Amino acid sequence: MSTNLHNSSRRTAFTLVELLVVIAIIGILIALLLPAVQAAREAARRSWCKNNLRQVALAMHNYELARRTLPPGYEYLPNPAGNQRGFSWSVRILPYLEQQTLADQFDYNRPVFDPVNLAAREQHVESYLCPTDDLSPAGYVSMGDERYAMACYVANFGVPDLDEDQEQRAGATNPLGPFERPWGPFYRNSRTPLKKITDGLSRTLMVGERQNGPFRASGVHGPHIEYETTWAGAVRDLDDPTDDHGHMVLFQTGNTPNASSSDDRDVSSSHVGSAEFLMCDGSVHTVREEIDLLTYQAASTMNHAELQTIE
Repeated sequence: MSTNLHNSSRRTAFTLVELLVVIAIIGILIALLLPAVQAAREAARRSWCKNNLRQVALAMHNYELARRTLPPGYEYLPNPAGNQRGFSWSVRILPYLEQQTLADQFDYNRPVFDPVNLAAREQHVESYLCPTDDLSPAGYVSMGDERYAMACYVANFGVPDLDEDQEQRAGATNPLGPFERPWGPFYRNSRTPLKKITDGLSRTLMVGERQNGPFRASGVHGPHIEYETTWAGAVRDLDDPTDDHGHMVLFQTGNTPNASSSDDRDVSSSHVGSAEFLMCDGSVHTVREEIDLLTYQAASTMNHAELQTIE
């Protein structure tokens, strides 16, 4: 009797094989769940990014309502030592993003690169940061010893080459045809009223995304190797003061979004397969990187009268 009681109370342990099987099953379950968790997190980050762009839209429209013009792409005051202003569209809409305190820190009578503007230009602005970009929230674009807080959103310059035609003068190379005007709403010293966007506000790009860090394909753009996206302004090149570096705050539509051949003038987002865009009517759209180039370029013009639009 005592022997039976003793045997019935004995507890059976896992064998090594059983333990390994349990561990393997748990590993498989984690492997299956991880992509779903990552996808959910990216969906949340993309939603946050879209909300940032909606805030920018409200600020842009309130600025235009108050001043009857959109802010300049960036401000330009010529000087042999380089542009003596440089303040960007994203600086000028700060008061409409509830960032009046930051806006007041700038001395707008001095260049953005002046030491008096150092503290302001080195601050990161959450509304200008895509949460999928893990470099920009704490990163800086350097110009010699100067630093500028990184950002993720750039305004639409249009089709022409940003390095050749900062003020969008006639004669720029235009893939849309010799009689079309390939310009977007933002450029050097631009003052574009919404009513001048004759293609329709819902058909014209206003702001797109650009990540920071190395180009998607290295070694294809000569000495240029990194995207340079800031919010405070376009800053003169120390070695060539005639170069405004307008691409720091603007984008051109030379390549489709996220193209492997993109450089620091294009849209290249941190989202896989697409980029988020703010249209001039304030709506936000996801644009796939497979979009036809001419359709994309037509959407970047404000008076090309294209029939196709971003869906």
